Amino acid sequence: MGTEEQLLAESIRTSIGETSNVLWRLLQLQPRSLQEADEDPSDEMVELDEELSFHIKKLYRDVAILAERMHLPLLCRQISKALNRHRDTLTQASAVFDEYMECPSFDEIRGIFNSIDVMIDGKDISSIAVLQNILENTRKILVESGIPAPRSEKEIYDAVEKVLNYAFHDVISQYSLPRPLKTYKPEFAIKSVKSLVEYKFSRSENDLKTKVDELYTDTRAYVNDSGYSTFFAVIYCSDQYAHIEKVRREFQTSGIGPHWRIVLVHGGGAAQPAASAPPIAKPLKLTAQKKQK
Repeated sequence: MGTEEQLLAESIRTSIGETSNVLWRLLQLQPRSLQEADEDPSDEMVELDEELSFHIKKLYRDVAILAERMHLPLLCRQISKALNRHRDTLTQASAVFDEYMECPSFDEIRGIFNSIDVMIDGKDISSIAVLQNILENTRKILVESGIPAPRSEKEIYDAVEKVLNYAFHDVISQYSLPRPLKTYKPEFAIKSVKSLVEYKFSRSENDLKTKVDELYTDTRAYVNDSGYSTFFAVIYCSDQYAHIEKVRREFQTSGIGPHWRIVLVHGGGAAQPAASAPPIAKPLKLTAQKKQK
């Protein structure tokens, strides 16, 4: 892989990020009522639409050049067909659940680039495997850190962070992922492998259901973040009350997609109270027998 292809791929990743930012800004300007929908678009919305058109056209052009340089004729034809299909609706986008903007032309060219990006960053595959192996060994990390029974989620990811920093040079703790209504904070972001890591600490079988519900919300927030393509959900259960396949099936039925990886870790049970010290023996207090009359 030549330097030119690497630089072009990095430029495309930047363009994807800029396009995502425009879509998030457009989301905040979407009409909230039928009356607003009938009004003429604001100057800001018109400017954002033009900016969106510029970025998407650039993406189609740059990804086509990259595919040609990498001698991928099938993808070149696919890009050409996609551009013709979206030519009149290039900036067409719609709000989904008032949480993100769905733009078909952008989604398609980003998907095509992802196929090329895997070939460019083949090292990411092995690096993601290293990351997953570390997360799957959360229990061992805690035990070796002197925390066999963690009391909080923070105790868990603080211990894991130390190990992640040995393996990756760009670990960001408590990464901010701003969204229109709230800011999400995955425990870790690792830019070099385009991965986010979310930890959930489940203290009981009932608590597990709550944590799964929380992760459902997270999946919607993370899926459209342009800088990251692999999302890890690590559920640390305090004891053996969950089965990984059952948890995976639960997530599969929600349609979260292949970009999410579920890691289930079993702890060693609830913390045991410290053994109480044996009672101190007190000397018997002898009482003098009364003289019998």
